[in-house]
Amino acid sequence: MKFSNNKIRLVLVVFIISFTSVNGQKMTSKVIYKKKSNTKIDTKKQNTSDGIFAKHISSKMNNLKYTLKFNSNESIFSETSKMTLDEDNNSLAIKLSKLLGGGSGVYYTSRKLNKTYHQKEFQSEVFLIEQDIISDWKLTQEKKIIGKFICFKATKNDTYVGSSGNLIKKKITAWYTPEITYSYGPLKYNGLPGLILEIENDKAIFYVTKIDLYKKDMVEIIKKPKKGIKITQKKYDSIVINLAKDFRKKRLRN
Repeated sequence: MKFSNNKIRLVLVVFIISFTSVNGQKMTSKVIYKKKSNTKIDTKKQNTSDGIFAKHISSKMNNLKYTLKFNSNESIFSETSKMTLDEDNNSLAIKLSKLLGGGSGVYYTSRKLNKTYHQKEFQSEVFLIEQDIISDWKLTQEKKIIGKFICFKATKNDTYVGSSGNLIKKKITAWYTPEITYSYGPLKYNGLPGLILEIENDKAIFYVTKIDLYKKDMVEIIKKPKKGIKITQKKYDSIVINLAKDFRKKRLRN
């Protein structure tokens, strides 16, 4: 069977478009993390109502699962467990287990833009919070084995808005492995010379349970979240601070 030159050109164009489309997508790696409480319960309060409720929160935390997907240019991190607030009578414990230590919403990181974006709901509004990636980690030679990987300890200071409307410093401890040379991790934490397998703050510890590195069948487009009021981290913090201060004033009046 003979083909005209026009038909040959058409076949070549279709082939090139198809090839470019497939290879334009980045092979994606996937890491599964779980979360556990980092708050110790006073032995004297274990059998009190507060102690029992704290145990409920810790138990719910153990059921949470998070997924980090990444390629050479970007990553996305979010909760992927199916625990809902109306699952049982401990809906408040479920809500607090999701909030304490972070993890609510979607965290997107762009290496090209050197920014992270956190899409989250607050006061019935959805925000898309932008923050520069600042690699202000303090690297150490302290190490431990996580799974089959040698991990090194790194620390940094972060801030969050307290209930009284003041900025509180908290220490972040990360364990990363240079054996996986991609500087991503849970939540908004990035910028280390290797993948973060465990990260700890004052309320919770996120730890890896499964790692699926690049495979031929793992081709997926990572999409930056678009929904939400675009705002910088500094401006978002000021909104939360003012609301917390107003709430505190109202309580004092009453």
